Amino acid sequence: MPSAPLESGTLDGHCIPYRFTTRGQRAEAVLWVAQQLHDHFPTLSVAAWSQAFHQFRPDLWEDRDGIRLDYEDLYQFTQYVASSSLVPFLDPPIHDPDGCYLAQIVVYYFQRATAAAAELEALPEVRLPRTRSLVDTLAGGNSIAERVLRVTRERRRRTTGRLGAANAQPDLVE
Repeated sequence: MPSAPLESGTLDGHCIPYRFTTRGQRAEAVLWVAQQLHDHFPTLSVAAWSQAFHQFRPDLWEDRDGIRLDYEDLYQFTQYVASSSLVPFLDPPIHDPDGCYLAQIVVYYFQRATAAAAELEALPEVRLPRTRSLVDTLAGGNSIAERVLRVTRERRRRTTGRLGAANAQPDLVE
């Protein structure tokens, strides 16, 4: 099980300045960092992690769980890697299934509200100010929900070659 980074301000273990680390300690730290940050930079190879790590030269912390970076160094290293030329062009953000579902619901409400707005316009004598306000607000749409769905569909098309593949999440709206 990978060990977590040391929390900011904790003094568990002891610090080893980079210049005094052994090859084995650096190798263990590179693997630990690659595990910790894999979800942020899934396309980086171990060689790229190693190159960035040796350029950054962070101090290491050693305790009974192994070698790791403290929170501040891990944070700074993340920023360093993100701004380096080692990171290739990244695809648009990956939205989790719950976020996609919520975006689909918001777009669904937009579609229903648009239809309801047309029905309310057909009945001008009915005075329902709160209902009209709600329908108008929902009918305005939500650009974030639309962007999440667009990015998700584009990613799905690139990875599966088509929409509606067996492992793709069904859409509420199209």
